[in-house]
Amino acid sequence: MKKPVEIQFDKQAYEDYKELQKNVEENKKSKKKPTHEQLLNSLNAAIDNIKANHRYGDLIPRKHLSKNTINKYGTDKIFRVELVGFWRLLYTIIGDEVKIIALILEYMDHKTYDKIFSGYKKK
Repeated sequence: MKKPVEIQFDKQAYEDYKELQKNVEENKKSKKKPTHEQLLNSLNAAIDNIKANHRYGDLIPRKHLSKNTINKYGTDKIFRVELVGFWRLLYTIIGDEVKIIALILEYMDHKTYDKIFSGYKKK
């Protein structure tokens, strides 16, 4: 029997997500690509894909995780989903006997992602 996947957000990630939704509702323009609407649509599609398959993203290799990153997120099992405009969504999986929780940790642009995760080539 397949366990249901519940989506939860880290507190800061949820605040950022709600702010993005507000920007779309108020038709605010972003200063660079992608637009707020494109990013929100990409995030929502990624969340739907994670609900359908909790291992949808790519597991970031342990060698690319610093001790600070592991401490920040509280795990070394971090999945990455590529979003529109080279943005990234990070999440981890928390499970029990009844359900699986995909905890959205953060989403960020590629420049920020490169700063956090060592060993990747710059674009």
